[in-house]
Amino acid sequence: MPEVSVVIPAYNAERTLGETLASAIAQTFDDFELIVVDDGSTDATADVARAAGDERIRVLTTANRGVARARTHGIQEADGQLVAFLDADDIWMPTKLERQVALLSTRPEVGMCFTAAIRVDADARPIAPMQVREYGDYCAALLLHSMVAGCISSGVVRRTLALEAGGFDPAFSQSADWDFWLRLSRLTDFAPVPDPLVRYRTYAGNMSSDIPLLERDTFAVLDKFFADPASEPYLPLRSRVYSNHWMICSGSYLHAGHVRASTRCLWRGLVADPASIRRPLGMPRRWIARLTSASA
Repeated sequence: MPEVSVVIPAYNAERTLGETLASAIAQTFDDFELIVVDDGSTDATADVARAAGDERIRVLTTANRGVARARTHGIQEADGQLVAFLDADDIWMPTKLERQVALLSTRPEVGMCFTAAIRVDADARPIAPMQVREYGDYCAALLLHSMVAGCISSGVVRRTLALEAGGFDPAFSQSADWDFWLRLSRLTDFAPVPDPLVRYRTYAGNMSSDIPLLERDTFAVLDKFFADPASEPYLPLRSRVYSNHWMICSGSYLHAGHVRASTRCLWRGLVADPASIRRPLGMPRRWIARLTSASA
């Protein structure tokens, strides 16, 4: 049995999958299997996976059911005690798994380890760092600040906990990762590796640039979380959490030039928690800081 199962959901990923697999095969830690879940691709995704020529690769072909179901299927089929997630267009640095397996082996209380990353463009050219930090309560931090647990391709989880958390909810699109981390954070401790060991690829026009979808997903995740009796310890944070995310949506709309939608979200944030008035009052200072940084 391998120690780690690497789950790679792939849909029409023939252009990037080869590079992604090469970065996994090149890991300094080698006790792993690679599970490529071909999510109903109509291109040569499965052929690219098989052509990588590594006996540790398993290709599972399914009907197109979306990335959340593909990841969950990979977890269910995994043989390893640990599950690592890797999207079919992201790239790992060679020591990534070695560093994370070492941390998890010495800290049994930690059920999920993640790393910093570098956001890159379609051609893998660096755009910006994605830093991570320690939090005393990752569930509270995730609620208040969203994706503080790294990008999905940085996560390594104990398989029993991933199954206990219920896998990825197909009801969500761009927020499925956040929803999964939230449920997992009620079950176990998280720990970061501060070094950027993942190159996280982003594209113009991808889901993260769809702000109405971000808004719908965000509040659907929060509604689901706070409706769960297991979330009772976090109910005192509810108003602040909703306000924070209305403010995040307001800023996203404003940055995209959608002033009416930004104003609507701003108002809802203030209604949820009037103390959040400090955030819009600080916007001019943050915009000046951003412009100054960009021109430096």
